[in-house]
Amino acid sequence: MQILNIILAVLLILLAIALIVFVLFQTGGRSNKLSQAISGGSPDNYSGKNKQRSKDKKLAKITTVLAIVFAIVVIVFALIMNYQHNHSTTADTTEEVTESDTTTEADATTAAEEVTTTAEEVTTEAEATTEAEAA
Repeated sequence: MQILNIILAVLLILLAIALIVFVLFQTGGRSNKLSQAISGGSPDNYSGKNKQRSKDKKLAKITTVLAIVFAIVVIVFALIMNYQHNHSTTADTTEEVTESDTTTEADATTAAEEVTTTAEEVTTEAEATTEAEAA
C-alpha cells in the first residue's frame, strides 16, 4: 500500500503542475483583448481570430479534463488514506489486546505455580506438625 500512496502522491503533484501550466497558457478573455488592442497585437484577419479561438478551446478542454482527473485522484487518495488509517488502528488495537492477553496468561501461570508451591509447603508443614504431635 505504501507504493500506491507514493504513486498517487507523485501523480497529484504532476497533475497540479500541469493544471497550473495549462491555466497560465490560456488567454485572459477581455483583459487580454484590451491589452492586445492597445499594443497592436490583435490579429485583424478572420483566420488569425479563429486560430486563437480554437487554441483557447483546446486549452480550455485540456484544463477541464485535467481538473476532473485531479479531483478524482484526490478523492481516491483520500479514500485510500482513510482506509489505511482505519485498518492500522484496528491492527494496533488487536496487537495491544493480544499482548495484554499473553501477559495475563503468563501472570496467571506464575500465580498458579506460586499457589501450588505454597499449598505444598503448607501440606508439608501440616504433616510435620501432625507427626510431631503424634510422637
